[in-house]
Amino acid sequence: MRSFAALFAVSLMSSACTTTHAIPKSELARLDGFKDDNAALLRELGDVMLNRPDERRRMVRDVDGETHAFTADTPLALVGPATEPEEARFQTEEQRFIQVGVDATRFQGVPLKPDAAPLVVPMAQVEHGRLREFSLGRTLLLTGAIGVAVLASVVTLGILIDPTTDGDGGGDGIDFDRLPDRGIRF
Repeated sequence: MRSFAALFAVSLMSSACTTTHAIPKSELARLDGFKDDNAALLRELGDVMLNRPDERRRMVRDVDGETHAFTADTPLALVGPATEPEEARFQTEEQRFIQVGVDATRFQGVPLKPDAAPLVVPMAQVEHGRLREFSLGRTLLLTGAIGVAVLASVVTLGILIDPTTDGDGGGDGIDFDRLPDRGIRF
């Protein structure tokens, strides 16, 4: 039961509590030179100089003009122009990057996954990027709503099913033949 609850919580936090933002092609150029050496250190232990100034965060604007932080923990996907049928549209897998280089001709990113090859995509194929952000507020709201619903269900079942004893003080059985005083019938 605990593993089910943990799995449910992880799936809730990973899918239902995120927001995806479309990032225009012109804003992807702001990611040029992004590098997170600490994430690289986690990827593979190597020769990394600590306390070296690096840029671990870049700010990009979505199509609505809102600003979002891009870090090594931010999933990013590249999307091509619309096509018919929509399933044929060019699209990369969402990935987290520890290093990004963008110029007029190509997007090049080093994924956080240790065994993943660098992603190199010609900018001519890219229409926009998709950035996914985790929302703590939505997570807390959704988790609280589910908790209240479960609690209300347990209380309602407790009211509808009236446990009785068999008269000798023992047993915690339920007498389904007796109708509850609340007027509900099965």
